[in-house]
This record gives sequence, C-alpha cells and structure tokens, in this order.
Amino acid sequence: MHSQYAMVFYPQPIGLNNLSQAAVEQILTALSDAGFLGDFFTKEYANETNEVQSGYLIGSDFLQLITFLGCAPHIEIVIPEEASAWKQFCHIEIQQYQQSIYYKGLNNPKCSCPHCTARVAKNLPDSFKHDSQWQANKLYIECPKCHEKSLVENLNWRHSGGFGAFFIVVNSIYPNEAVPTEKLLQILQQASKGVFASWDYFYSEN
Repeated sequence: MHSQYAMVFYPQPIGLNNLSQAAVEQILTALSDAGFLGDFFTKEYANETNEVQSGYLIGSDFLQLITFLGCAPHIEIVIPEEASAWKQFCHIEIQQYQQSIYYKGLNNPKCSCPHCTARVAKNLPDSFKHDSQWQANKLYIECPKCHEKSLVENLNWRHSGGFGAFFIVVNSIYPNEAVPTEKLLQILQQASKGVFASWDYFYSEN
C-alpha cells in the first residue's frame, strides 16, 4: 500500500542498468549528509494482510531542499499507527530495477513530441498508461502534427512520468505542490558523478 501521490527523482541516461551497491550507497550517504534522508524504518501492521512497510524518514533539512509552493506545507512525518493512514505519511523509498522501465506518473500525462512540442499523450495506448512496468526501447509514438516517430522514453514528459532503473520516491507529495531546489539536484548529480549525467523529477499518481 503506497501513497496515492509522490514526487519521484530519476537520473539520466536511462539506459544504465544494474547500478552497483557502492554507487547506491554513495548516493544515499550524500542525501543523508545533506539532511534530505532520515533514518531507515520498518513498521508492521497487524491487519488482514499482515503487511510490513519500510522506507526512510525525511531528514532534518528536507524542507530546505524541497520548495513547497503556495501556503505553508502540512505533511505527516510521524510513522502512522494504522495502515489506513499510510497514504498521508511523507517518507522516502529507494526503488531499483534490473532494466529501464516506465515508472507510472500522472494518470493524464502531459508528454509532448521532442521534435515539434505538440502534445502526444492521446496517442499513448491505454495499456501503457496503466502499466508501471513498461520497458524502454519497445514503443514508438507518432506525432499527430509533424508525424515524426519517437521512442516513448524520448518524449518530453514535462514532469508527468519518467523512465529509468533507479528512482528516489518521496511519498505523499501532491503534483505541483512542491519542487526540488537546485541545491538538491546538484547534490544528486555530484553524488553520482561519473555514473549519471543529470537528474530530473516527475509526479506520480497511483
């Protein structure tokens, strides 16, 4: 049971698979030292599924590295006692895969053609929109305006979805409620220097 909304960080290039444990630890250490990542936790819930939830608490400088837009943010940062409150709990998960996949973003993505910027979301098959394990290098989308074909991972996703094999998921962040600071993106890039060229983010809606 994951949060309904999240902000997800992912690196480029997307084709890099099997990130070494040493590289992962370097990224996690940098985020911890910067105060973005807090302690790791595990919580068991005695319900019909006897589920176990785990992840990282937000760090002491989380609110200095994420900019919340509009009024003062209200985020739940205490591990909930009831599984039903999990959706409101702001925590961080690290998700890693053996191959580059589509990590489901918004239910109505805003992707556009990389050649002419025309919107192409309507050209995505329904199976793609609902499948969070869609692999890269499999699907071409034809632009309805310029008729150029592009691999779906090369579309401009406009922070509404993303491809990769390594993701940092900040749960319980609503779409466009917050954005990462340039400092946070620089911390990620420096921590993965020589492995990834850059980092970006998108919003996810489950």
